[in-house]
Amino acid sequence: MIIEGIGNATFVNGVLRIQTLAVNPAGNVAESGVVEIPGNKIAEVINLLATAAQGISDKIESNSDKPKSEAKEKKINKKTKKK
Repeated sequence: MIIEGIGNATFVNGVLRIQTLAVNPAGNVAESGVVEIPGNKIAEVINLLATAAQGISDKIESNSDKPKSEAKEKKINKKTKKK
């Protein structure tokens, strides 16, 4: 299931239900599923999602920094070799 947005959310009978949205092949926003979280687990699930997202963000950031620093090292090495 892909989640590109959130539709409606309800809390009934101790369960949080979140409608997830995505763009369908016709280019329209449509429901892609429903996330159902027991009421006593809402905080835990949200914290775990936030932690996972932060970890992924950190990895992406560290990977995007490597090529920049490697490129700088290559430029420095080329300059020192010419001398």
